[in-house]
Amino acid sequence: MELDGLGILLGVKSPWVLKNIDVQHHTQVIDVYIEYERGSKFECPHCGELCKVHDGNVKRIRHLDLFDYRCYLNIKVPRISCSKDGVKVVHSTPWDRKGNHYSLKFEALIIRLYKEMSASAISRELGEPDNNLWRVFNYWVDKDIIQKFDFKQIKRVCVDETAVKRGHNYISIFTDLDTGKVIFVTEGRKKEVFELFYGWLWDNGGFPGNIELFSMDMSVSYQAGQKEYFSAAEVVFDRFHIKKGMNKALNLVRIEEVKRVESLKKSKYIWLKSEAKLTENQAGRLEQYLSDSTLNTTIAYQIKNKFDQLWNVQSYAIEPMIEKWIQEATSACLKPINTFIKTIRNHYNGIVKSIKTGITNAVSEGLNSVMQLARSRARGYRNPDNFIKMVYYLGNA
Repeated sequence: MELDGLGILLGVKSPWVLKNIDVQHHTQVIDVYIEYERGSKFECPHCGELCKVHDGNVKRIRHLDLFDYRCYLNIKVPRISCSKDGVKVVHSTPWDRKGNHYSLKFEALIIRLYKEMSASAISRELGEPDNNLWRVFNYWVDKDIIQKFDFKQIKRVCVDETAVKRGHNYISIFTDLDTGKVIFVTEGRKKEVFELFYGWLWDNGGFPGNIELFSMDMSVSYQAGQKEYFSAAEVVFDRFHIKKGMNKALNLVRIEEVKRVESLKKSKYIWLKSEAKLTENQAGRLEQYLSDSTLNTTIAYQIKNKFDQLWNVQSYAIEPMIEKWIQEATSACLKPINTFIKTIRNHYNGIVKSIKTGITNAVSEGLNSVMQLARSRARGYRNPDNFIKMVYYLGNA
C-alpha cells in the first residue's frame, strides 16, 4: 500500500508524517504509524506558547475499517518542554480527542449508527463494548446539541411524558413549540420537573419570565408545577388529551351498557375511530347501532361528535357553544359524560385556549413515536441517562 496515497486519505500533513503501515492478514488488522517531524514545535496546552518536543508516547486508536480490515492509528503523541509549565502532554492531534480510544471519524460513524440501531446492535456490528459506545454518544450529544442551545429565544413550550421502559420510570420532555426542538429532558413527571426546567433556563442563559405559553396534558402535577414556577405563562391543554377524556367517557358508557345489550361487545373501536377510517363491516355495524336511538352508547356517541365539532367553531362563538354543549350533554344523564363535564369545568380556560389557538402537542407526540421505536429496538433502557441523551439526539436530528 502506497504511504503517500494513504497519508492523503488520512489527512497527514506537517508537522505529522506517515512512517509505516503493517498489514496483518491473519487477524485482518491494519496498523498505521504516524509520528511528528524532527524539530517540530507544539503549543503548550496550558499557556499556548510554542515549545520544543521533550519526548513522545505512542497512542493506539481505532479508526474506520479499510477493506474490511480493522484499522488502528498508532500516533506518537509529543510531550513538550514549556519554560513556564514544565513538561506537558499535547493531548490534541488531528485524528482524536483527549482521553478517548477512537478516532474522530470512527466516533462520527458511531453517532450516525445510533440513529438507526440500538447500542447492542452497534456493539455487535463494530465489535466494541456498548459502555464505550455510550460514552462517545453522550459526549457528542452534550457538546454538539445541549451546549449549543439558545434559550433566549424560547417563548412557547410543549411538555409531555414518555416511559424509559414500558410501564417503568417516566421522563418529562420540554420542546420548543416554534422550532420543534427538544430543549430539556429530566426524570419524573411530578411538579418538580418544572422547578428543574426553571433552574436549567437560568443556568444556560435563558430567562423563565420569557416563557409565554405551555402546551401540556391535564396532569395535576404539571399544572401545579406551572403555577408555582411559571405563573405568568398561559396554559393550553393538548387537544389529543382532551379528546382522549371524551373517548374514555364514551367507552365507559358502552361498557356499562354491554351488560344488557350483548351486541355492543367488541365494538369499542367502531365508536372511537373516525368514520372515514372504518372498514365496510364496521361502518355497517355502526349504522345499525345508530338506528337505535334508545341506546345510551348512541346518545354518548352523538355527544362526542358534537364535542369534536367545537374545534371548527369560529373564535368568538367558542365559549357560548361550549356552554350549549355542556347543557345538552348534562341532559343525557350519563354518569361518565357528567364526570367528563366536570373535567371541562375544572380546566375550562386551558380548553378554551386550546380550541381558539389550535395549538397541540403534535410535535412532542411525533417525537414520542420515534422514541417508542428506539425503545423497542433497545428493548428498553437500563440507564435512564442514556435514554435522556437519546431523546435529545433524536429530538434535534
